[in-house]
Amino acid sequence: MTEAVTSQEPEYTRDMEAFYRMAKYPLVASSDCPADMKTEAVDVCVAACERHASDIEKCTQMIKDTLDKRFGGPWHVVVGRAFSFEVTHECKHFLHLFVGGTMGVLAWKL
Repeated sequence: MTEAVTSQEPEYTRDMEAFYRMAKYPLVASSDCPADMKTEAVDVCVAACERHASDIEKCTQMIKDTLDKRFGGPWHVVVGRAFSFEVTHECKHFLHLFVGGTMGVLAWKL
């Protein structure tokens, strides 16, 4: 007995489509910021990553400058696709998130 061959998308294509739908939203991995500060900081990070998607240095500088102005400085910011961290930070001034699924953003204040 032979089975009819149906034209189906490969499974990895469906998985990637699901990933891209999910990756439209920022994922906060860790934070101890107050809710209003976290919301504002996430918006700043998303805007910077979208505006400077091809230039990580400009993205980092935009996030740092904006956080310094809005919440007082000095803030420290790392943006990249592959990094690990262990930082000492001021209480209630730490944020780690992913934008676009793969871009990591780490911001903290000393």
